[in-house]
Amino acid sequence: MYEKLLAFTLVELIFSLTPGPAVFLVISKSMRRGFRTGAVAAIGVIAVNIFYFLLSIIGVGATLAATPMAFAILKYVGAAYLIWSAISIIREIYSENYRNEIMMPENKIVRGMGLTDALFSAISVQASSVKTIIIFLSIIPQFIDTSRSATPQFVVLCVISVLVELPVLFVYAYAACTAAERIQNMRLRITLDSASALALLGIAGAVVLRV
Repeated sequence: MYEKLLAFTLVELIFSLTPGPAVFLVISKSMRRGFRTGAVAAIGVIAVNIFYFLLSIIGVGATLAATPMAFAILKYVGAAYLIWSAISIIREIYSENYRNEIMMPENKIVRGMGLTDALFSAISVQASSVKTIIIFLSIIPQFIDTSRSATPQFVVLCVISVLVELPVLFVYAYAACTAAERIQNMRLRITLDSASALALLGIAGAVVLRV
């Protein structure tokens, strides 16, 4: 049993460190709005993971996975929301208040906004990721001992998953935020924010293409 838990911990760490839509979203939000916003996005990702663990415990995960219409709706709604967020960033870049926002001494306070957007974006990305579904349906069950009660094992795996992935996402958020805060040049900030918008569009594309 302990060997399986250790193996799951290592697998979870590898998946957490591997850049994917969720990681890129956390980085994008952190670079745009600071660590707190990136942390909220990370919490949104973890919340979806916990939800999927709960579905696995009550045995409806496979049923949902077998309902293509439900996941198709979730996928396209999530992608549309990310595209809308990217368009909002582009519009903000060309707004009159953009330059003042960057140059304000209390810039960190301004960058702390957008928490609800970060949460919804993270939930959309993680919930509509087929990669996440595959992990919960084909990989995680391999670490369950069928000779024992499954519920306690899923709970333990869920705790391990949170303890491993959340700190990793926080590190990504902090690193992205720290890098962005050192950039005060207007042209570089515009480039950075434009890249953030493109990243959101790329993530939306990845969601639609079932990444």
